[in-house]
Amino acid sequence: MNGKTAIVIGGESGIGRAVSIALAAAGATVRVAGILQDQGAATVETIRAAGGVAHFKHLDVRNSAQVAEVVRGAYSAENGLDILVYAAGVFDNMFGCLDTSEALWDQLLDINLKGCFLANKAALENMVPRRCGRIVNIASIASFTASADGIAYTASKHGMVGMTKHIARRYSGEGITANCVCPGIIETNIVANTEKILGADLPPLRKELFSGEGWKKWVPAGRQGRVEEVADLVLYLVAGNSGYITGQALAIDGGWLTA
Repeated sequence: MNGKTAIVIGGESGIGRAVSIALAAAGATVRVAGILQDQGAATVETIRAAGGVAHFKHLDVRNSAQVAEVVRGAYSAENGLDILVYAAGVFDNMFGCLDTSEALWDQLLDINLKGCFLANKAALENMVPRRCGRIVNIASIASFTASADGIAYTASKHGMVGMTKHIARRYSGEGITANCVCPGIIETNIVANTEKILGADLPPLRKELFSGEGWKKWVPAGRQGRVEEVADLVLYLVAGNSGYITGQALAIDGGWLTA
C-alpha cells in the first residue's frame, strides 16, 4: 500500500475503523470520513501513534454535496484516489413492512445506499481517467437473505450488491475493480451508533436479537466475527494481486448462509 491514497467512509468506528487502521498499517495515506467526530478523531490518533498517515473529515452521507466534496478532497492532482471503502451504515432493528415508517425507510436508503452511490460516483470521477482503482462497499449478509434485519436494511443491502456489480461490469475495462464484502454478526457498536445517528426515526430496539444468546442460533461458528477479520478481507481486495476479482459479493459470516 506504500504510496496509495485511500478514503474510508464510515471509517471512524467498527468495521470501517479496522479497515482504516489496516490500510494505514500497510502504508496507505488514509482519509477517515464519518459522522461520529469523537470516534473519528480517536481512530486517526491511533493510526498516527502507530506511525501511519491519516486525517479525519466530518461527513454526513445524507448530504450529497458533502459526499462529493469529501471524496474529491481525499486526493490531489499529483496523487489520485486509489482506494474507496464505503463502510457507513445503520440498522432498522428488524422492523417489517407494516411497521416501517416512511421516515425510517428514507433514512436507511439515504445512508446505506444513496450515500454509497454518491461516494462511488465521486471516486470513479478520478479512477476512470487514471485507469486504476479499487472500490469495496461493505454490504451485509442481508444482501442475500431476509433473516438478517428489517425491510429497509434488507432492501438497501441488496441494492448495494446490485450497484456494485453494475459498476464492476461497466468499468472493469478501465482498470477498476468493485466488490462487496458482506459481514454477518460482527463485534461492533453499530446498534448504539445507529441510535445516535437516527434518533427519533429509529423504533425501539428489540434487544433480544442483539444481545446474550439471541444471535447464536444463526451462526454455526458459535461466535461473533471480529472487525479485524473483515478488514483483512478488504485489504486483500484492494491489494495488487486482486485485480481479477471484481463484481463479487463475498460473505464473511461464520457459516450463517449455509442454512
